Amino acid sequence: TRRGFSASRKDRDEAKSIINKLSKLSPTREPAAAYYTIFSDANVRSQDIVPSLAGKWTLIYTDAPDITSLDAPLSIQKLGRIGQECNPPLIKNVIEYRRPNWASAFPFSGDEGSRILQKVITEGSSTPAENPTVDLKLVGLEISGTNGGIDETNPLMKLLNGPAALLEQNPIKLQGPMKGPFGKFDVLYLDDEMRITKTYQGFYAVNVRQEKENEWL
Repeated sequence: TRRGFSASRKDRDEAKSIINKLSKLSPTREPAAAYYTIFSDANVRSQDIVPSLAGKWTLIYTDAPDITSLDAPLSIQKLGRIGQECNPPLIKNVIEYRRPNWASAFPFSGDEGSRILQKVITEGSSTPAENPTVDLKLVGLEISGTNGGIDETNPLMKLLNGPAALLEQNPIKLQGPMKGPFGKFDVLYLDDEMRITKTYQGFYAVNVRQEKENEWL
């Protein structure tokens, strides 16, 4: 189903059925513990509880329309990987954009390895009483780039090698003192390799943990 982007109604119903069955088998009693702001046991710390939400995750399925709508056929950028970087208390929602195939003939478009990473930064919080729910607040935005295999030391030439090169030289970081509500999600299933979440709008996301040797975030 291409991560859910081309899923039919039947596909989504089957996925929901599987998710409901897996949620009853989750091996983790307190899946939101990594984002606890208080603990019922003073001797327990979030990093002591495993499996943990903390880490880097890659999306393999979702039915959330704000994600599935990103893969538009006439998009000016090619959608790459989607994931999350969870480093309590922060949760960074990451979308990778690559140069589309049709742009290869144009100058200043970079190469096949060029990519742009957009990170929407949120702050997560939970408590034992709220588990397995994690509350989110929006705190900022980061946009960065990597220019693939192009090794260019001249700053001007880097700028001419496309938007990924420009953002590699000048990453954007927007983060201020204000925090705004950004929704909530429930952790339905969590083990060492996979996690399933459900937003308060009723949409699902299935992610797998990134292996250290294959991290892309």
